[in-house]
Amino acid sequence: MNWRPTLTVVLLLGAIASGWQVWRMSRPADDGVLRTRPDYVLRDYEITSLDKQGRESFTLHGPVLQRDPRDKTMSLATPRFQVPDRSGRYWNVQAQQGFVPADGNLLELQGQVRADSPPDAPPATRIETGRLTLDMGENRARTTDAVTVTRPGLTMRGTGLEADFDRQQVSLLSQVRTHYVPHD
Repeated sequence: MNWRPTLTVVLLLGAIASGWQVWRMSRPADDGVLRTRPDYVLRDYEITSLDKQGRESFTLHGPVLQRDPRDKTMSLATPRFQVPDRSGRYWNVQAQQGFVPADGNLLELQGQVRADSPPDAPPATRIETGRLTLDMGENRARTTDAVTVTRPGLTMRGTGLEADFDRQQVSLLSQVRTHYVPHD
């Protein structure tokens, strides 16, 4: 009996099996671990974004920013924004969480959102809500959630808000209740 053809077939099958195993091990496992991992993470960062004319659109500070490689979105932990108005004074906006869609045109803030007007632009204004969308291209903010706006001697509560940072205008949209305490 000739054992060479049998040995050749066994060795060929062994080579095919080991080649297939090496190829399979060289590819990442599709167990979802790699798909949920951010492609980059920034820690203790400061980002200044410029508009199309090269002027500052906003400056963002925070402890952690992560980008999802699947949909190119970013999540932000406790973000703090400085948003300049047309006079170069800064609104300070902060939240517990932030989300930036892939196109980067809007910023979604959630959890104890607070926006404070520039200190040198009276009247001092504070906006508090649970969720706020910032449109940096238009320098505006809006929400459909409950909102509290406070100014010296004035507290307004309502549902929904539109704010224009450039003009220092804040509008509550519905169910508005106002409490006014006159100055002495």
